Amino acid sequence: MKLALVKRVLAFAILGIAMAWTGYRVQMAAMRPHAPIAAAGGGARAIGSRVQPVLAARQSSRLAALPAALGNAAGTAPTIRPTKLAELRPPLSVESARNPFVASSWLPPLPEVPPAPAVRPAPPTPPPLPFAYVGGLDQKAAKPRAFLSNADQLLIVSPGDVVDGQYRVESISDTDVVLTYLPLNQRQVIAVPSEGK
Repeated sequence: MKLALVKRVLAFAILGIAMAWTGYRVQMAAMRPHAPIAAAGGGARAIGSRVQPVLAARQSSRLAALPAALGNAAGTAPTIRPTKLAELRPPLSVESARNPFVASSWLPPLPEVPPAPAVRPAPPTPPPLPFAYVGGLDQKAAKPRAFLSNADQLLIVSPGDVVDGQYRVESISDTDVVLTYLPLNQRQVIAVPSEGK
């Protein structure tokens, strides 16, 4: 029983080698340029190792008659320009389309993320007030005055005054001092502390 198995494996191996050799020969024959057809009148075409003179004579006589027929139809013999042939060829690529070393992914492509909507910037806001309320003078008068401190400076202001070129004093009352930040034309309020606190 083991001898029959060895014979069977050996037969399949020989059959596989024969099929591979035949495939190789067919592929090499397809890659080789065909032998030119001999001129009419006694030439023969070699196919493999056999010579077929009758077939070669028929084909060569047909091919010899072809340029004459084309010349009569067009009036002149056709000419082929090498530049036109070069234009018809696809451009040569350095990279092969069948590169076995190119990594490919079997994952589906990621969905496109729509761009985030444009966020409107917040409107500009004035900086925090650099002034602190220190006290007031004649708040019941027609033009009251207030004492404001800015770090180490003491300022005496009244309505209509412009302080530091950026703030205008709008009003002074018992409860607050209203200033306008001039670059943005926005109002800011300094609260006046009550005496009970």
